[in-house]
Amino acid sequence: MRARVGIAAGCVAVALGAGCDWRDFDSIEAHTPVLAVSAPSNFAASGDFGRYVLPLSGPASDATGGTFVVSAASEAALALINVDGRGQVHGQNIDASALAPIVAGDVSFPVTTMAEVPGANQVLLGAPDADGTGAVYLLTLASTPTVAQFPSTPQAGQTRFGLGVAAGKLAGADAPELVVASSGDLTIFLDGDATKGVTAAADPACPLVVSGGLADEGQLPNRPILLAPRLMGLGQQLIVGTPATTGGNVSIWAVDPTTGVASCAFSYTQPDPGFGTALALGDFDGDGTPDLLIGSPPLHAFWVHGPISATSQVAPVMLSAGSGTALGASVAAANVDGLPGDEALVGDPAATLGGTTLAGEVHVVGGASLDTEQAILRRDSAASSDAFGAEVHALPFCTSGCGTSTAVSPGVPLIGSTTHAFLFFQPEPGSADPRTK
Repeated sequence: MRARVGIAAGCVAVALGAGCDWRDFDSIEAHTPVLAVSAPSNFAASGDFGRYVLPLSGPASDATGGTFVVSAASEAALALINVDGRGQVHGQNIDASALAPIVAGDVSFPVTTMAEVPGANQVLLGAPDADGTGAVYLLTLASTPTVAQFPSTPQAGQTRFGLGVAAGKLAGADAPELVVASSGDLTIFLDGDATKGVTAAADPACPLVVSGGLADEGQLPNRPILLAPRLMGLGQQLIVGTPATTGGNVSIWAVDPTTGVASCAFSYTQPDPGFGTALALGDFDGDGTPDLLIGSPPLHAFWVHGPISATSQVAPVMLSAGSGTALGASVAAANVDGLPGDEALVGDPAATLGGTTLAGEVHVVGGASLDTEQAILRRDSAASSDAFGAEVHALPFCTSGCGTSTAVSPGVPLIGSTTHAFLFFQPEPGSADPRTK
């Protein structure tokens, strides 16, 4: 049965540092199924909070709950949001002085891509439209966060450098690699060293060039890059989405564990121009093997049963018809019902609801073949141009053993919009709420 979940059923929009008395919220937050988190006081981009969100791996070992980063869509403005184990929200602006490396070029160029650097307490940031060619930065998370420009400039011919970013162990020594995509290629920086960049050679079997209008400034704010276990042997692979007007592509690149050289393994294509706009890994059929979820706006999402290979079938996710032009613009995997197997979250940020245009919604699809739509998540009161579902993620929300290998961290749906970031603690009626009461 389809359930529509919204903030009317006890949800409170939490305005951080805006004159609220936290005593009024202490008991409410621990019971409301949805939290709509607004910007901390004095956030630089007024009315622009939640379009880009990045969940972090977890809180400190002496804390419970979850943490995420928010970036504005209109200018360089960042905030760090912590939701404690009771569901109380604490926000921190990244100070303007810390953002100086970004703002020095032009404050109107926002950070639109973000990736956590494992084990480094850092976040890799991409601003693909900065300074005409794009730029990449490193945010160091501390009591006083700092931002530094990653000292690698785009090479000749590279445009929109930072259109995609990722980080993780791929090759080289012990430090994680940093991965940066432009609108036409992919570079791996061994050990996170800006002087050790290895750009993947062009291969027609794995096209990387975003074509047509999608390549224009601001038209495609980010492109997805995933690190995934290799099909055979040790090491990792990169999965890269390349939407294109002639038909989108998702390519899988094998990375040499010593040199960091990436070579095309295989790719999937579909006629949809938006195929590959969004990617996520999840175990949708509960067999213990990662499956691949692919967003393909304006109308579709697809999935590939793991272990993924060149002969794997690209199957459709069964979705009810969208009412906008962006169904599949965002995807994520989360276990929302507590049963074996993840559910697919598929955003439709341009959905029209009750005559309200660009209000947005998120479809929740389950079943071993992703053929059962279980819920549609929406704001209770649709807001025009809110683009609810512009991004969807699963926020690790630690309840015990935090910061250790035995941490229990169920994934809470984290949904971005133009004005808020939403946390759905109970996305379906009767689902378990991870917060402490």
